Amino acid sequence: MVEVLVVTMGQTDMKLREKMNIRCDCLIANQNGTWGYQEAGDDHGLTRMISTATKGVGINRNIGLSNARGDILLLADDDVCYYDGAFRAVEEAFAKFPKADVIAFGMDMTRGGKLSARRQDKPGRRRLWNSMRYGACRIAIRRSSLRKYNLSFSELFGGGCMYSCGEDTIFLRECFRKGMKVYASDAVLGTCARDASSWFSGYTDKFYYDYGALISCAFPRAKHLVKWYFARNLRRKSGKPLGQIVRQMNAGIRSFSSLIPYEEK
Repeated sequence: MVEVLVVTMGQTDMKLREKMNIRCDCLIANQNGTWGYQEAGDDHGLTRMISTATKGVGINRNIGLSNARGDILLLADDDVCYYDGAFRAVEEAFAKFPKADVIAFGMDMTRGGKLSARRQDKPGRRRLWNSMRYGACRIAIRRSSLRKYNLSFSELFGGGCMYSCGEDTIFLRECFRKGMKVYASDAVLGTCARDASSWFSGYTDKFYYDYGALISCAFPRAKHLVKWYFARNLRRKSGKPLGQIVRQMNAGIRSFSSLIPYEEK
């Protein structure tokens, strides 16, 4: 049985189920400044919504994980809309790869309601160096594996946290580090809107600072080598001077070592 774990903010009802075309059980972790619980069932399954006054996407994902009931847990953001047959495709992928603890799926990215990119990989086993390729909304995990390996999301990274991005990268790297079997499926589950972001507001100093902290956490031994690879890629995207990018990354790397909050210069 597949259960979708949706993280969202500011919801007052459970209409996300229809908006996202969820046709199986789902749990909505809703950060809206209140504390409450709702549930409703229909022909497609049970919808539960846990509302909390917490902040931070890592905390919200952990609320979903700790209250999940499904055999296979599909992570989701509230800007995803699933294709018909998506949840059957998830079940079929886990049947095809019976040793898989985690499977990453394909997703169509949209802007302004139009397809802008398709994220899709060849099916098969994945290794540690693939861990920065997949956002959370492309990941499904067996609940038994989640419990066995005692996995959770970092509450330092992601929207609303000390560092604004990267909770999905760190989660997937932990899966690899703990020896879990990670696979990819070429099934494309739905669309993910990229018109707005709760954390990305441009290539600012804070963005590079947070990226440095992410690199420090994800690559503790090789961080000062890895930062150059990402700094050069980000320079091409942003046009910012390489020295400025690296200075902010270094500040983020130092920050993660001592967990010093960012201070605007």
